[in-house]
Amino acid sequence: MRDQYSRQYIDDDGNIIAFNQERFDNLHMGYSKFKNRPNGLGVFNFIKSHVCAHDWNWKLVLKVFNLIVAGSAWMRKEGLKSRIYKKVMMFSPDKERNTTGLVMPLTVDVNMDITKEGQKVVVPMDLVKDAIAKADYIAGMNKCLCRDAKDCKDYPHDLACLFIGKIGEQVVKNGLAKTLTQEEAYARVDRAAELGLVCQSLWVEVEQLIWGIRNDDMDKFLEICFCCPCCCVAMNLSRNASREIKDRFHPVGWTAVPIRSKCVGCGECVKFHCPQDALSMGEDGKVEIDQNHCVGCGYCKQRCAQGAIQIRQTMPMRDSIVDYFREDFSLDLKSFDKY
Repeated sequence: MRDQYSRQYIDDDGNIIAFNQERFDNLHMGYSKFKNRPNGLGVFNFIKSHVCAHDWNWKLVLKVFNLIVAGSAWMRKEGLKSRIYKKVMMFSPDKERNTTGLVMPLTVDVNMDITKEGQKVVVPMDLVKDAIAKADYIAGMNKCLCRDAKDCKDYPHDLACLFIGKIGEQVVKNGLAKTLTQEEAYARVDRAAELGLVCQSLWVEVEQLIWGIRNDDMDKFLEICFCCPCCCVAMNLSRNASREIKDRFHPVGWTAVPIRSKCVGCGECVKFHCPQDALSMGEDGKVEIDQNHCVGCGYCKQRCAQGAIQIRQTMPMRDSIVDYFREDFSLDLKSFDKY
C-alpha cells in the first residue's frame, strides 16, 4: 500500500504536488548534544595516533575492514555477537551516540512544477560544492577504503573521500591523503557525478580509531564520500541494520519517486535490496517507494531500464551540510561556524 504522502502529493507521472513537510519536521533524531570526550592524560590519543591507518599498514587495515564488513550480518540478529558488534561499531541505538550519514545524490531530476518562477533550484551538488568553497583545508584520500578493501573492478579506487577542515591534516600526515585545492576537490565531485556515484557526508565515531583523531578534535571532523552500489560499507551496514539504525541515514530533501505510468512491474529495482527497505511491489504490480524512509541514494533508479524512477525534491532543504548535522543529528561542529 502506498504511504500517505505518496498518495496525496506524488502523481502517477512522478510529479511532486507538494513537499513532505511532516517528514522534514520529524527528521531530528533526538540525540543528546554531542560533546568531545576529554583527553585526560592523552594516553588514548597517543595510542590511536600510532595504531590507526597509515600508508605502511594500509593492507592490514583493509583486512580488518573486511572483517568489519563481514560482521555486519550480525546487525539484524539478536544475541551476544550482535550486541558486541553494535557496541564496537558505535551503532547502538544509544542516543548518546551520534554516528550518522547524509545522502546527497549528485544527479537529480528537477521538478519545475513546485519551484517559483525565476528562482534558482538548489540541488544536493550545490551543498557539496558550497562546503568545499568554505573549507579552510581540504584533504583527498589517495584510495577509497571501501573500494580498495573489496578490490572493486567497476569503479576507480582513486576517486576517494574528502576530509573537510583541519582534521584532514592528520590523514595527510599519516600518508593516506594529499592536500587538495578547491578546483581539485570540485573535479572529484564532477567525476563522481559522471560515474553515477552517490555522495554521502558521514560523521562516524568509530572512524576516530581508523584515522587517529584526537578526542578533542571530533567536532572538527567532516567527511564527504563518493559511494558505489557494490562496495559502500555504510549502505551495506544499513541493509543489515534495524530500522532504528537505518534512520541514522538522512536525505537532504531529495528522494526516489516512482513514475507509475512507466513502470512495467519487472521488479529489477526491488531485487537489488534497497538499503532502507523503502521499495516494494504494490498490489497492482507496480513499484512503490516509501517516502518516509527513502534517502535518495538512487541505486534503484540505476537499475530501472524503463526510466520509471527519478530522484526529485520531495522535502524542503537546509542551507548547508553542516545545518543538517546541527539540526537533525545534534552535532556542534565548532570549526564550521562560517557554514
